[in-house]
Order: sequence, then structure tokens, then C-alpha cells
Amino acid sequence: MKKTYNILVIVFLLGLTVFQSCETVELEKLEDPNYLSPDQADPSLLFNNVQLSYKNAVTSFNNIGAQLSRIDQMSGRVYVTNYTGGSLNGAWNNLFSTMNPDISLIESLNEDGSQNYLIGASKAMQAHLMMLLVDYLGDITWSEANMPKDFPNPAIDDDEAVYQAALALLNDATSLMQGASLGTATDLYYEGDSSKWIKYINTLKMRAALTTGDYTGVINATNVIETEEDNFAFAYGTNLQQPDTRHPDYASDYTDSGANLYRSNWLMNLMIGELGDISGDDDPRRRYYFYRQAGVTPGSFTNMLYELNNQFYIYPDALGLSTEDAQTLACSVQDTPNHLQFTEEENYWCSMRLGYWGRIHGNNEGIPPDSFGRTAVGVYPAGGRFDDNQDWITLIDPSEDPPVIEFYDAAVGLSLGAGGAGIEPIILSSFVEFWRAEAYTMLQRDAEAASAIEAGVTESVSYVTSFTDTTADLSLEPTAEEISDFIGATVQEFTDAPRTTGLDAQGWPIEKAKLDILGEQFFIAMYGGGADGFNFIRRTGYPRTLARNIDPNPGPFPRTLLYPSDEVNANPNLNQRQDNLTQVFWDSGVTNPAN
Repeated sequence: MKKTYNILVIVFLLGLTVFQSCETVELEKLEDPNYLSPDQADPSLLFNNVQLSYKNAVTSFNNIGAQLSRIDQMSGRVYVTNYTGGSLNGAWNNLFSTMNPDISLIESLNEDGSQNYLIGASKAMQAHLMMLLVDYLGDITWSEANMPKDFPNPAIDDDEAVYQAALALLNDATSLMQGASLGTATDLYYEGDSSKWIKYINTLKMRAALTTGDYTGVINATNVIETEEDNFAFAYGTNLQQPDTRHPDYASDYTDSGANLYRSNWLMNLMIGELGDISGDDDPRRRYYFYRQAGVTPGSFTNMLYELNNQFYIYPDALGLSTEDAQTLACSVQDTPNHLQFTEEENYWCSMRLGYWGRIHGNNEGIPPDSFGRTAVGVYPAGGRFDDNQDWITLIDPSEDPPVIEFYDAAVGLSLGAGGAGIEPIILSSFVEFWRAEAYTMLQRDAEAASAIEAGVTESVSYVTSFTDTTADLSLEPTAEEISDFIGATVQEFTDAPRTTGLDAQGWPIEKAKLDILGEQFFIAMYGGGADGFNFIRRTGYPRTLARNIDPNPGPFPRTLLYPSDEVNANPNLNQRQDNLTQVFWDSGVTNPAN
């Protein structure tokens, strides 16, 4: 990655946080066994804990949102049983059990105003999590939360009122940040730059405006995140143990036993084009996002290259050809599910072309011995390997029967690539441009929407391609001309698209609408994140080009998730839902037929 992060600081802070936690379990040093007294607390360490807890909570939302929006692969066929009462326990506890008490304690130590920076930044992160919890759950506790002596069983507040409380916190955060100094604490996001925190705060207000349908507020938002330097993301390191600071997806995929995650077939299909480099209609970010280990996926094809005359073509017998046994992808010898036949999903529901090896939405089949076949996470955002493998395999002698094939050797392994030094995207400048594009599209200001899409794709590609695997052959990095051509083609596609998706007689998309194209590009830019993908689907009903669930009866697509079981069990005022149909206050109920 070309951008430099102070990874050693993160390691040091993690160690300090652990040390502080261990040190304070000596009960004789505490006035209350459950809480530090002000004279025992260090604001800098509390701020560290707030920042890390916030990142952990956002990661939970990113993971769930990415799965629901097909940015990542969702394993589990029925929505209501896939996202249980345990799904948001971590995020809920990060806010209510860790961040809120720590922020209150920092405030109690701020008699001279020296902690304004820490409180302002903390309140901004606090407000973001409040809005995310509302987005995913609806009504939640707030006004009586974290006051156990007065309200041991806090009441449930109206979701819109919680949003307003979050916006009030953002106003407080802005005031606190004006002219504030970080002091001796460590800022894991903006390295002590209060002006960037104010941009982040304004961007959260912009996000709230979009979510609630205030499109004019979105368009008029100023002093927000608009450049790569202002991107709000958490940086991971390369440390393997004590603590492990690597990106969690890297830690899962780059092992001596192969990759453990499945990439989304929908997203890969969208990005690789017809024939990759050969057709030239691929997305310039794909080699950064996905790392292929296999030359061919069972049941599909790759491109063949005659060494004799250096001409590309699809070799007929390449269908299903692989170094892997077909049993590693059992669906490659199965019929297409009835409800996916004669649809776009028929082309990628199981086997992907050019060696891309993932799973479609909802596929929860058993785990075969395919860990050295699966497509792994790449250098962006997980700090893995840049995919420097060709989009073809070499046909040594086409006259032989069977033909002599040369496959590349491209397995993942411990510490390969960028060693896990990736990021957790939270709010990037590209997201902001897609928010503007959505607002302009809703207001039917299509020329301005096209300009915003152009800016969003440009900023996303620029940021993604700044991540570098120094061990790779970078000759396959996209050229400036290829990037320009891709962006131009995307903008033209949006400009030419109708306002409504064209459907065939069975209701399947055959012509993309403007919001289909906008949604696809927004989701591509969110890769590695994804929390706001869930909102976009419920807010707009697009993109209608999303992959259908492999199960023909997955149940209703969630409008909200079940309440965290930890809080339901502890608070008699919170009753668990029996379904996932409750709508958030801003949700008009528009549906997406792909769900």
C-alpha cells in the first residue's frame, strides 16, 4: 500500500489497552468493581478503547450489509434464520457496554477543556453507531441507556428520535472540535487533524440526509469527505501474533492450508467482463479485489493461448478443465436450479469463467477440499496478493489428444502479498459522490448525477490502485488509458439508461436502469465495507440486477434484523421480534424483485 500508516502505534495501543484492562481487575483499587473511578482513568487509553470498539462495531455492520447486498457471499438460504439474535450482539455491546461508559468517563475528566478533541471525536463515532443501529434495528434504547442506578431496564425509544439525538451529538462534536488539540493521545483515524474530523462529522450529517430522503440537503452539503486524504478508514498491520493486527479476511485466507472464505460470484461476474483482458470490458479494480488460485473453475472455461501464433480464443475442450477434481465444486455437475434457468444467474450461479471461484448468494453447501481453488481476498482492502495471473492458460501443443496444458501455480500462503496491511473502509470519498449521484437521480437531474458517478468511480479506482503488493508482477496493473476508457463507458451507460429496469416476460432484468448502474458502481466501491448497501436496497429498491438466492424460497428480505439477544435477555422492556418485517422510520417499503 502506497499510503503509509503508523502500524507500530496500533500494536502499541492494543498492548496498552490490554495492559490497562488487566491492571484494573484488582478490585481493591476500585471504588466500584464495575467502573474505574475518575482518578484512576487515563483519557488517552479510554480514547483508544473507544476507537477500537467503534471499528469492531462498524465491521459487524459492514459484514452483514455486504452479505445482504451481494458484495460478499451470504452463506445461509433463509434470511430470518441467517441473521439471528446474536448477529448484532457485538455491535450493540461495543456501543452501550464500552463506548458510552468510556466517553462519559472522559467527559468527567474534562474540567479544563483539555479533552475536547477526544470527546468530540468520540461523540462523532458514537452518533454514527446510533444511526447504524437504528438503520438495522429500528427502535432502540437511548435516553435511559447507561444509567443503571436510575434506569436498570431502559425504555425503548422511537427510532426517529434516536436519529435526532445522534444529529444533536454531531452538533456537539463539531463545537468541541473547533480549535481542539489532540494532546498526548493517539488518533488512529486522522492523526490529530481536527479539521478532518469536522469533515467526517459533516459527512455523517449528509448520510443522514440521504437516508431520510432530504436530497437537497445531500446536494448542498459542504466541507465533507471529498478526497483520498480525507478517507475515513481503519488501518490494519502485518503483525502476526500478540496481537494479530492483520486484516481479518487476510488472516482467514492466507494460511498454509489455503483460503477459507468464499467471494461473491455476483460481484466477480460484474467486474471481470466477458473475457477479462482479452475482451477489455473488465473493471480495473478486479485484480486488486480478487486473487485467483486456479486457472479454470470446474464446469466453466478459461481463455486458451496458442504459443505458436499468440492468438487468443476459447478452446472448446476447456469447459470444466481444471487441476482440481470436479468434486471440489459439486454444483459443476448439477443442473441449474429451476428458478435460475434462462436468467443471467445461470451463467454464474455455480462455476465462474477465467478461474474465479466463489459462491452465489445463499449457497450454504458443505465445505469441500477446495481451499487451494477458491478465489481469495486481494491486496485491496485486505492486504493480500495482487492478482498477476494471466486471463488465459497456455496450450502447449493443441495437436495432442488430450492437449498439453500449462496451468499457473498461484496458491495463497502465510505472509504472502502485503502481509495483511489492509483497511476497514468506513466512509470514503467515493461513497460521498455516489450519495450525490443518488440524490441527483431522484431529483431527475441526470447530467449532474452522471458527473457525480464519474467522480465516484474515478476516486474509487484511484484509491484502490494505490494499494500495492511489492511481491507481484505489476505489468498487469491497469493503464491510465484502460482506466479512462472504463470510466467513460460507465458514465455513458448511465447516461443512456432508462429510468426503469427493462424486464422480460418472467420479470428478469434485460435492460439496466440508471439506479441499477448507480447501485452496482456504489456496491463495487464499497467492497471491503458494505454497511450502507443494506440501506440502499431498502431505500431505492435497486439494483434489480442483484443475484437471486440459490434457494427459491428464502423468505422475506429483511427490513430490519432481530434485536440483539444479549439485550433482550437482560431488558424486559425489549421484546424479541418474530420476523424481520419491521420497517425503520425512513423505510418506505419499496421492494427489490431480486430479493
